[in-house]
Amino acid sequence: MIKEARRLFLSGAFIIFSPHRLGCFIVAGVVLWATIPAYAAPEDSTVKLTVQPNLCVLGEGENVCRDRVRVNWRADHNRSLCLYEQGEPDPLDCWQQSRSGSHTSMLETESDVQFQLIELSGQQVVASSAFEVIADAKRYRRRRRNPWSFF
Repeated sequence: MIKEARRLFLSGAFIIFSPHRLGCFIVAGVVLWATIPAYAAPEDSTVKLTVQPNLCVLGEGENVCRDRVRVNWRADHNRSLCLYEQGEPDPLDCWQQSRSGSHTSMLETESDVQFQLIELSGQQVVASSAFEVIADAKRYRRRRRNPWSFF
């Protein structure tokens, strides 16, 4: 057994896994693990888009929602963006090298409207939010039992 241990020691197996070297490997691994995300994602590109109000409830007999809608956006760094209503070719508003923006307009619609922020350089959608239209379909139906019945 001692001869086997001496042979492994001389071959370098114990030198690689000695406590001193193992500690160095662990430290190097932690340092590499901590620095990899910094190179993988150069900066956080979060863009938040909000629509206020974001919901319209149609009452009985109504079929069109008319409301003043304010669309706001905020980013972590300067962006060049345009606000579009989905399906429309022309932008509602555009901003050059800004961190935030706001657009207010009167909306008249029968169905949901999707708003999208699109990057000017890459023409990719960076954020979207919806204005939802809900029909209040309250139907009056006959009760299953009479109000004077206990069972």
